Amino acid sequence: MECAIFIPVRLASTRLPSKALLKINNKPCIQYLIERVKEIEDIDGIVLCTTKNSADDEIVKFAKKMKIDIFRGSEQDILERFNGAAQEFDVKYIINVDGDDILCEPEFIKKTANELKKNQSDYISWKEMPLGTTPIGIKTSALTTVCDQKNNYDTETGWGKFFTETGMFNVKFLTSEDPELKDKSVRLTLDYLEDFRLFEQLLTNIKKPLGLKKIIKFLNSRKDIKDLNKGVKEIYWKNFEKKSAKIKMKEE
Repeated sequence: MECAIFIPVRLASTRLPSKALLKINNKPCIQYLIERVKEIEDIDGIVLCTTKNSADDEIVKFAKKMKIDIFRGSEQDILERFNGAAQEFDVKYIINVDGDDILCEPEFIKKTANELKKNQSDYISWKEMPLGTTPIGIKTSALTTVCDQKNNYDTETGWGKFFTETGMFNVKFLTSEDPELKDKSVRLTLDYLEDFRLFEQLLTNIKKPLGLKKIIKFLNSRKDIKDLNKGVKEIYWKNFEKKSAKIKMKEE
């Protein structure tokens, strides 16, 4: 696989246990994401990146059912998990689509892959977009460098800083040219029960294709639904900052 989508998923979440397998319209949440990314052209494969914890046996069974590749690695060190998967499947360009972001925008995934293949950036992220709608692009060569030089063993949260704040890599930030998509009041990631309730409404009320513009227009027309997860936004970011990895690099 030259360019592959990595979907990190684990079931041992404390906020919403086994959230990836919670069902909406009789379909597990993670299935919506897998089906969504399977439709993207110019991607060579999809790898579900989970842990060796026996709690994740069920997500492995489901990934096999969906006929996508699987890698099991470190529970706490997500960068090592990614690096192990990249080496096993001989991946040059990684497009990380978090398992919580079940409606990640396919157009953003395609643009990230195209930019990464231009060979000018080591790490590509997005800004000014709704949380849960964008991927991250990483060159495996840069990831391997981080894994060789970092002195952290818990990189589960905030791992992007190892690329953006060390000054070691060529970093690029993308954004949409469509101002209607830059609505940061919209939250589309699955962390809390309130997020699940919002996804239930979206996936029940909107017909395919579920493009980001259609989703945003629907939510702005239905404030009652948009506000379902309004109360968790501040809690989420406080928790993110609290758990975010502090960069520690090995001395030269």
